[in-house]
Amino acid sequence: MSQAYFATRNNTKVTAQKGGTALLPCTVLTQTSALVSWVRRRDFQLLTVGLSTYSSDERFLVHHIRHMGHWALRIKAVRDEDQGLYECQLSVHPVQSVFVELKVVDAVADIVGAPDLHIDEGSTLRLECKLKRATEYPDYVFWYHQESMVNFDQQNGFSVTPFQPKPRASSSTPSSTSSTPIATTGSNNDSGELLATDLTAGFSAAEEQLHQWALNQSGFLPYSHILSPATSVLTIKEVHSKHAGNYTCAPSNTRPASITVHVLQ
Repeated sequence: MSQAYFATRNNTKVTAQKGGTALLPCTVLTQTSALVSWVRRRDFQLLTVGLSTYSSDERFLVHHIRHMGHWALRIKAVRDEDQGLYECQLSVHPVQSVFVELKVVDAVADIVGAPDLHIDEGSTLRLECKLKRATEYPDYVFWYHQESMVNFDQQNGFSVTPFQPKPRASSSTPSSTSSTPIATTGSNNDSGELLATDLTAGFSAAEEQLHQWALNQSGFLPYSHILSPATSVLTIKEVHSKHAGNYTCAPSNTRPASITVHVLQ
């Protein structure tokens, strides 16, 4: 039975946003010299064997944590066509497998009050851009007034607050209580979340603590669940007629959003 060999649950579901990074988990419980391979089921393409990539597509890599049995498949710059079923194989006899399903979503920006906002001259303008359906925080967000980027245009009254930064791996020791931000809510993964139990099953309490520390050190941050909405804010303390026009919020790897501001005199 495959679950005797793997800590990863069969038919685990992982969600990743287009343009982002996907990490498909595969944790082997058994101490064995057998090779771990990844196969894309759509076309039965052999992607990796051990630490070697067999695909000509350089976006596919193995993320291995030594002594922890982790053989995650990392897919960079995720595309729509990456969605589907993947098989993690262990080359014992007979071959044992677990399947991981990848769902690809479009992260979108949404400006509160769009498509039009009317404001009195001299008032304070506050535009909130919310990040939705994202599995990772953007590396940057650019705000545009008409065609000009205004993130650093304080001279004309613009002030921009970025989205919450990307979580970073902790440098704490095994005795620390800090943890990697892995989805842990719910009792199953039907919502597209990678459960913490998929990564820690089969470990004792002491092993799990060491395991968590190793995850933190390796930067193993699986972008596998939809993040809570984050907000970037553009503020103008005193609006003038020159501030009227179209505004666009454009985060990285995210569909941008626009709003038209009308200044009333």
